[in-house]
Amino acid sequence: MSTESQYNQTIATSIKAINKQHWEQVVQNRNVYLSIPYLLALERTMSKEMDFFYSISYNNDNLPILVCCFQLVMFTDKRNNGTQKVLKHLTKSEGDNFSMNALVCGNVFSDGENGFLWNNISEEEAINEAAYIAKRIKQNKETKKKLSMLLFKEFWPSSTTYSDELKRHSYQSFMVDVNMILKVHPKWNNMDDYLQSLKAKFRTRANSVFKKSKDLVIKSLTPEEIHHHHTRIEILFNNVLNKSDYSYGTINPNSFMNFKKELGDNFSFRGLFLDNELVGFSTAFFHRGIMEANYVGIDYSHNLDLAVYQRILYDYVEQAITSKSRELQLGRTSELIKSALGAEPVNMKLYARHKSAISNALIKPLFCFITPSEFELRKPFKAEFNN
Repeated sequence: MSTESQYNQTIATSIKAINKQHWEQVVQNRNVYLSIPYLLALERTMSKEMDFFYSISYNNDNLPILVCCFQLVMFTDKRNNGTQKVLKHLTKSEGDNFSMNALVCGNVFSDGENGFLWNNISEEEAINEAAYIAKRIKQNKETKKKLSMLLFKEFWPSSTTYSDELKRHSYQSFMVDVNMILKVHPKWNNMDDYLQSLKAKFRTRANSVFKKSKDLVIKSLTPEEIHHHHTRIEILFNNVLNKSDYSYGTINPNSFMNFKKELGDNFSFRGLFLDNELVGFSTAFFHRGIMEANYVGIDYSHNLDLAVYQRILYDYVEQAITSKSRELQLGRTSELIKSALGAEPVNMKLYARHKSAISNALIKPLFCFITPSEFELRKPFKAEFNN
């Protein structure tokens, strides 16, 4: 197949250098992670830790038809397995952990299709154009020195009819852990309605969490309050990060203050306080009727006795209900506990390729071994409330 493009592109390394009017003409408030306020806030705090690339593609009439966002970040896998050992060899990674620089089309700090949007072209044309732009960025001399892999993340099942076009560009598809999603029932007007929809066993479990966490005070923080608590926020954030098996870069907690400044009510930062000390926090984004849970921070010395993490999850549910969101995306990890809230698993597909054609052929069989974690799915709702 032809790997050339029929469109003209502009590529920049800062969102400030992109034509704002043309970018917004394509995005049209359809994705908070591709909004200029979000990208400005992220760039402001993360430009020293990662490289950014933005592109706008134009048709023959010089009208913008596609925008893309790429991030060059360090991917680190702390697990020690056979797949990791082979990848270490191919990427010349050293040390106990496997690390590599990846050029990612998407947002490394969120789950879902947040890499590109298009207007007035087909889905297939859009994904092929995005693949061409990735190729252009990879061919840049300075970028080529840094990166080992190219990655497109993550596509919903309904999108794989066109995202599989990436296989024609020598990308390999694979699935990681599922995204746990709670559909908000139209009969839920408040938290009591939600609790009454649960079977007795799961309602008892929820009430136990509320009882354990009764001494916690939960409140939304302003940008100034986030800044005031930034040292404690960083400690709590690192507590969770250190338990993670892998990471796509590491977000600077100062980003939270900037997100709140730039996005207002479209970003939630909730603090959990015990006697005026921050012992936990949660973050979330709101866009187009969806609430997406994001990062959390936890003081694990209080997690068992105060059920901090579980209280965060129930607070997510309450926020989704009060904000009239149609669904709550709880993300990956902790699938069992999230399914006890009523969230159900949705598979997400990623596509990756090595920058070298030879190495790409060698690692192709390894992607067969990357599979979602297994867990026992809970069914907490009464029959009449099953979504």
